Parts: sequence; structure tokens; C-alpha cells
Amino acid sequence: MLEFLKTNPMPEQVYERFYAEDVVVQENLQPPRVGRSLSIERQQQMNDNLKEVHEFKIGAVLVDGFSEAHPLDGRSVIEAHIDLSTQDGYRIRIEELAIQTWKDGQIIHERFFYDPGNIQGKSKEINAIH
Repeated sequence: MLEFLKTNPMPEQVYERFYAEDVVVQENLQPPRVGRSLSIERQQQMNDNLKEVHEFKIGAVLVDGFSEAHPLDGRSVIEAHIDLSTQDGYRIRIEELAIQTWKDGQIIHERFFYDPGNIQGKSKEINAIH
């Protein structure tokens, strides 16, 4: 998945390839978003508000539960460091963890943990979509 993301694919390509149709995605303690289409819409809005990515670094990647008997089922945790500027003039720096649950080679649940206090302007509004 990480190699695929380095090709800078469109949000719908990422979600259609790696996320189940009925995926549940949650930002911190916000109510979850249910369904791939809502996550695609939200990500497209975030991308439309993006002016420049100063840094996007993947840190630790942890995996658990994948086995020879169930090679497509398990959990992963991805650490990301993100630094970007938005179209409406904000600089956003985030360090986050994404916990993903995989079944049959697709993410069925993903939860992000980060400090939302650094998200401002239109990005803050978009981030509240669920």
C-alpha cells in the first residue's frame, strides 16, 4: 500500500483499491464515517483545499494478525508526519497514527489519532465531515 501511495493516486483509486465498500473511518473521537463514498468525498475536498505539501513522511509501520492461513486479514498501525499549506492560507502540521483493520485484503475499519488543534480554516470544516 505504501508504495502505491507514493505514486500520488487520486483518492478514489486509493479507496477503491484498499477500502471495503462499507468501511468505517473515524477521526479521533468524532462520530465515524460509514461507507467508502463518504471518505472519498471528504478526501477530495481536503485535496481541493491543499496548496502545497511540505512534508509527508511515514514513520513506524506495525502489523499484527496476518498469517499464512489468513494472509489478507489483520491489523496495521501507520505513523505519519504531515506538513502542508492550504488554499486558505493555513500551515498544518500533524503527527498521526492510523489503526487499520483488514479483511479479505481490504480495510474495513480505520481510526486516526492526532491533535486536531492544528487544523484551521476550511480544513477544520472538512475534517468534521462524518
